Amino acid sequence: MSKLAGEQAVDGLFRLAPEEFVAARDDLARRLKREGDAAAAAEVKALRRPSLSAWAVNQLAHGRADELEQLLATGERLRSAHQAALAGEGAAELRAAARAEREAVTSLVVASLEVLRQAGHPTTDATRDRVAATLHAAAADPAAAELVRRGRLTHDLDPSGFGTPLSADDAEADLEAAGAARAPRRRGAGTGPGRARRQRSQAGAADREDRGKAAAKEDDLAAARARRTAAVAARDDARKRARLAADQAVLATRQAERLGRLADQAEREAGRARATAAAAIEAALAARERAARAAKELHEAEDRIPTDR
Repeated sequence: MSKLAGEQAVDGLFRLAPEEFVAARDDLARRLKREGDAAAAAEVKALRRPSLSAWAVNQLAHGRADELEQLLATGERLRSAHQAALAGEGAAELRAAARAEREAVTSLVVASLEVLRQAGHPTTDATRDRVAATLHAAAADPAAAELVRRGRLTHDLDPSGFGTPLSADDAEADLEAAGAARAPRRRGAGTGPGRARRQRSQAGAADREDRGKAAAKEDDLAAARARRTAAVAARDDARKRARLAADQAVLATRQAERLGRLADQAEREAGRARATAAAAIEAALAARERAARAAKELHEAEDRIPTDR
């Protein structure tokens, strides 16, 4: 089986109903093993049956790819708007992007529940929430988006593992923090005519002090939020790198095992080839000796024939 055909066969597994997955997976693994690709057979055999909610998301990837791509596009838009808002720009765009992401998730959740109903599966609140969480994770992070786009999920995705999706409250909080960080300090109100100079000076000093404290508090709050955002992003990035490293280690181990098996097989075949070559050389030497003896016997026989005079 070619690599392309193998990939298509695996895609076909994830299109099947969940209750058909295990039998079809085992059948494909046996077929690959019969065809001599033991490593690919082992990888297929290791595939887990998708959870019901993961299966529903996979069907969106296979049957509603255009709508899913729209969600992923709104996720990119939301991430860009979030960064702009933290820099003090694009408040309206952040609200619009957050609303578009929520609407896209809601639409796909409804579609996934319809897929489940048509397949005769229950559509519980828990299933709906898990589908929504996976879609939010796909919108929040490019790595999660790629997993969902392939349509081969075996388990649900947790948004906290890929970067937290921005809710309406989060958007408002970031806008407030950004606004507080860039808000100009108001000048003290002027005094009315007829007040004493000393009272005017004291009132102005108190007003400036109050405004200074309020501005400092707002700046501290904005800085704290920015630090938390950076810390969460760093944590999520480290978690993604750890997961990627673990996946790469598993793949590297499987590849090393496969190459080891191929090397052992090649060594055995080389041994057989060397033995065959040695036998052929011995046969050739024996044939050459027989030919030499036959030639000698022929020469001797010719010498014994009397010549005519």
